[in-house]
Amino acid sequence: MKRISNIGFHVPSNDDNYIRLDSLNSLSETDIAIFCPDFDNTYYSIYEGYSNRGVYEGKRLFNKDSSARILEHTKHWKTEILHFLENGGTLFIVLRKKEDFYIYTGTKSISGTGRNQKTTNHVAPYSNYNYLPFSSFEFHSASGKTVYPNSNLVSDLYKNCKDYFSFETYIKSDKITNSDFTTKNKDRILGASLKIKNGFVIFLPIIDFHSPKLTKYNEKSEEATWSAEGLKIGKIFLNSLVQMDKVLKQEQDKTPKPNWLNDAPFSLKVSTITETKINKIKQVVLKKQKEIANLEQLLEEQESLKDLLFETGKPLEKAVIKALNILGYQAENYDDGELELDQIILSPEGQRFIGECEGKDSKDIDVSKFRQLLDGLNADFEKETVQERASGLLIGNPQRLLAPSERSLSFTQKCQTGAKREQIGLIKTEDLFNICRYILETNDTDFAKGCRQAITDQLGGIVQFPQTN
Repeated sequence: MKRISNIGFHVPSNDDNYIRLDSLNSLSETDIAIFCPDFDNTYYSIYEGYSNRGVYEGKRLFNKDSSARILEHTKHWKTEILHFLENGGTLFIVLRKKEDFYIYTGTKSISGTGRNQKTTNHVAPYSNYNYLPFSSFEFHSASGKTVYPNSNLVSDLYKNCKDYFSFETYIKSDKITNSDFTTKNKDRILGASLKIKNGFVIFLPIIDFHSPKLTKYNEKSEEATWSAEGLKIGKIFLNSLVQMDKVLKQEQDKTPKPNWLNDAPFSLKVSTITETKINKIKQVVLKKQKEIANLEQLLEEQESLKDLLFETGKPLEKAVIKALNILGYQAENYDDGELELDQIILSPEGQRFIGECEGKDSKDIDVSKFRQLLDGLNADFEKETVQERASGLLIGNPQRLLAPSERSLSFTQKCQTGAKREQIGLIKTEDLFNICRYILETNDTDFAKGCRQAITDQLGGIVQFPQTN
């Protein structure tokens, strides 16, 4: 049997093949993938805390955390899809309604100084179809209830599922020579199949299985589940996709196997035995795949400390927070709508810091970031809830694209002079990485305490941490 994964699209089934769109799952073990860029099945949010500020120029604006995850998931799925097609996979794309919205880009500009300083976070237009790596296709919104099959490839699928088809998006591309689904007047392409790299891509109109006759309500769990009829339709639907995959890979105009061939009168005992063996092996494989997915997620979290060595922007901020936590600090981002700080940091000894991070491609960390930190310290101290001015930490990643052994730059002289005057600690992220790696590997809490003391004692200059054993 083919391994089918459905991303962002629910198919009536008891199988655990559903993958969230807002995830980083792999398609490495998948033969056939169904991809639907449906944001209704995600946890992306427009809310900032308890405030709903998620509108920009009349369209949704996702909050900063969701924006960062949208960009991360876009990059992930583009890479996964291209790799999947390079390996000969078959990808069905369900043409959900195109949604235009805005996201934060992760960049910002600063104007003014002191109390008049203003931070502007940049936003950019985006779409759920940005998740697809196909720049030669245009996706346009238009809706209707009736679709028309236009090829033998989809005839069996349409026959079995026509009651659940409609359309919300049509496509345009010079690469499409023949359409599989159209509108009645054939003036809009609602579905098409193409060979891309070593695999196939089949665009399908929207298929809505959330029909009352395909679902049932469980009063005990207070949840809707698939009915027997729903599971039957789901099996027919998936089988139709498998047959389409076979036809495409045979590279001939052969009609897909009709579903009635699966009925009991036409079963073959020898093939049933073989199919049972295959299914048992696939269950073992599926269990191992879940174990691998969990380990990959753990590995990704563990590897995130390496972001200290090469990242900038939000990824660097998160890596610094992780490192500070390893050192025993409590650290978190701060943004109340007026004041935004990379980190507010509290030590076990009761000392309070404010941190700012910056990564430079090929330059020193300069005084511009130092001024931003100084303004943040002053603005923080002006708050009624703050009784004592926090200490400042400027955490820099200069020449971030070079290996640490090849770097020659640090903090500019002007930045170091200002740090001495204001008693602000300067920390290089490569130094932070080295001590955190040692603490993780040894669980040496005394060494971590010594590192915290080094930061406190060396405010006003570049912090030199204790030597690791």
